[in-house]
Amino acid sequence: MKQDPLMAGTMAEMTGDAIKAAAARGALAILPVGVMECHGPHLPIGTDAFIAHALARLTAGYATAEGTEALVAPSFYWGINSVLAEFPGSFRIRPETAAMLLDDILGSLLANGFGQVLVVSHHGDLAHNEMIRDVLAARHARGDSGLRWLYAPFRWRMFARLGLTGAEPIWVPWEPGPDLENFRLTGVFGVHADEYETAAIVRYFPETVDYQALRHLPPTKLTRDDLPAWRNGGADARALTPDGYFGAPNPVDPDLWRHFDETARIMAEALVAGR
Repeated sequence: MKQDPLMAGTMAEMTGDAIKAAAARGALAILPVGVMECHGPHLPIGTDAFIAHALARLTAGYATAEGTEALVAPSFYWGINSVLAEFPGSFRIRPETAAMLLDDILGSLLANGFGQVLVVSHHGDLAHNEMIRDVLAARHARGDSGLRWLYAPFRWRMFARLGLTGAEPIWVPWEPGPDLENFRLTGVFGVHADEYETAAIVRYFPETVDYQALRHLPPTKLTRDDLPAWRNGGADARALTPDGYFGAPNPVDPDLWRHFDETARIMAEALVAGR
């Protein structure tokens, strides 16, 4: 029987006793967060959840190797999708549903004895990220300071879009290093199902890619000026990105996937330094 890729390497494969023992040793818990939404003709609808999962597993591996044990929780993939909600394959989750579910999952991890629970979310939708921010802020107000946000996609300027700086207590502070920019890029402006996301999925979940479709996909000709209208979703998003991708789907650098591996290494260093 084929293994569920979103469960592989997570607590889902562990017994309750093993999880309890790890929490008692002081292990961290990392929660991958994503959505199910259209990512063009070439990538799976689980792209954001898959990348969050990969980042969480890589970070846990690096941290554990440095002496800070970290476990990966089963992925939360029912986030909010407002921009591409009407595209094929996308699931529409009400904000209140997503918030209650995320809050319950975080509470469950605390109840299982984890003193620190870290959220890794790879999804740029503002409503989705506002939901995470609000859930974490409410938990902090109730004294759950061990719940923190480790990763939101910094290349999408998420701190500023949320009206935050990254220094708030809900965040694990870390700075992107120069190695994250040391790659050849197409030069095409992209934010969705673009060269970065294709590189990650081809590397970590290659069996989910439609390579025949990918081979023939041209880059979009959109700019940063098109973002506000695209983010309106609905007819505006369909007019600008009728095929459900924004950017250049085909990377020109075969090592672009290392952007995510390097990100995980930096985050792991931040976790180890903060213990």
